Amino acid sequence: MESRGKLMAALFTAQVCGSTGHSIGMAVGSIMAAGITGTNTWSGLPVAIGALGTALASWPLARLMDRSGRRPGLVLGYALSLGGAVFGMVGVLVQSFPLLLVGMALFGIAQTSNLLSRYAAADVSPGSQRGRAMGLIVWGSALGSLIGPNLMAPAVRAGAQIGVSRAASAFLISLVGYGLAAILIEIFLRPDPLAIARRLQESAEGGGAIGRARSLGVILGDLRVQVALATLTISQFVMISTTSTSPVYLHDHGYSVGAIGLAVSLHLGGMYVTSPLSGWLSDRFGRVPSIAAGAVVLIGAVMLAGFASGNNGVLVIGGLFLNGIGWNLAFVAASALLTDALSPAERASTQGLADLFMGMMGALGSATGGMILGVWGFAILNTLGALLVLTPLAISLLRWPALAALSARES
Repeated sequence: MESRGKLMAALFTAQVCGSTGHSIGMAVGSIMAAGITGTNTWSGLPVAIGALGTALASWPLARLMDRSGRRPGLVLGYALSLGGAVFGMVGVLVQSFPLLLVGMALFGIAQTSNLLSRYAAADVSPGSQRGRAMGLIVWGSALGSLIGPNLMAPAVRAGAQIGVSRAASAFLISLVGYGLAAILIEIFLRPDPLAIARRLQESAEGGGAIGRARSLGVILGDLRVQVALATLTISQFVMISTTSTSPVYLHDHGYSVGAIGLAVSLHLGGMYVTSPLSGWLSDRFGRVPSIAAGAVVLIGAVMLAGFASGNNGVLVIGGLFLNGIGWNLAFVAASALLTDALSPAERASTQGLADLFMGMMGALGSATGGMILGVWGFAILNTLGALLVLTPLAISLLRWPALAALSARES
């Protein structure tokens, strides 16, 4: 497919731009909140509201894609986030915390477009290359996360020229990043990836019209969909619950801000930098073996971090790094498995529903992780995480023959 290279380049470049805008704004959200309210009590709320915006936008944007294609949905997501950056900047300038929160809710929708972009890459890729295509797009988030913080100094200088405060200047990076992402998708994501997927299915079926989408109940009864959803939601819950609390755990053991920052950076590196490898493994060895491998790595990671002495920062930080790798391997493989199980007529809405469930589980994990840490401690939190991850691992291993038969029938 001669247009595939152009479409993948557009998706990847937009992903880098969107992630650049998202990473810097979310990083300084707590600082803005503390500056406006005068207390650290509400410092975590902007990030939480942003994550909620990411989750809640998944289903509506996916429904729009189902009707109109990937391009309009992705562009709308970035456009709404552009408005969120404006609201957030004004909120900081006028010292309005509610306005900042409204902005952050819209701001988080950029991550919805970032996540849904991986499915657009799958639409234009043959089944044997879907894992690698998804992995490449997710890898773009790693580049964006590295670029964003390094643009803060130029943004502050630009903000000074137009009378914007240092804190609000971070939103200038987001304005540029989201604007570029929307423009790139609108101009270069043509033909629409979902239209390509539907044409390919028509061709495979001898030129006949595409069959109607199955009902949601029938789709959820598909074993591959069940395994994919269980993997996406449980791994997200465990990853978020164990890592969102790790800075507090390390701080309580006397680690410096620099060491904590290193731990977070290594975890994020594990989450995204390994994406191309995860995609290759998923294509080379299969979705289910990759999901099982991701679950094993994630279990080992949480047990290592949870039971290492709090004074042994190397082991704890190593566990956080492996935590990201295990999550990434499961995430990419499960996303590919979900796409394999769906016809083009079913993909957009079901994939959006999956990302909604995943986002809500992430928000729940962040909230409950702190509660469990406060009541029972870091070791118990990680132990419970390991037990939860056993679910997709057990399902994958026990239903491996049935899943293999389904994959063989579809190929």
